[in-house]
Amino acid sequence: MPARILVVDASPEMRVLIAEVLAADGHEVECVAHGAAALVLLEQQSTFDLILGDLTIPAIEGAHLYWEIGRRWPELASRLICVTDGHDAGAIDHATLRAASVPFLVKPFEPADLRDVVTRTLTRSVP
Repeated sequence: MPARILVVDASPEMRVLIAEVLAADGHEVECVAHGAAALVLLEQQSTFDLILGDLTIPAIEGAHLYWEIGRRWPELASRLICVTDGHDAGAIDHATLRAASVPFLVKPFEPADLRDVVTRTLTRSVP
């Protein structure tokens, strides 16, 4: 099922990679480089089905971005996927993400892993 997905990642290469994989699966993908841009875009058009973002993005730390999205757009709270590089000390550790049932990917990841977490997250948030 095609979805509208917002990708938040500071790395242009990562944004392109994620967008290409998801677009090849029929999803509509919009990308921004940092958390502040994500919040502005969400204020303008909060019609995303899923948000996938790096925890170490600039302007607004990823953990704060996820908290802010949950506060302002609670309907998106179950459709957030965290991306970490495995070295995100001080942000949120993987055990915390697992305990909170927050879907996440650890960089580097395979396209199949990305597809899997996106499909699982979209499926679990269907009313």
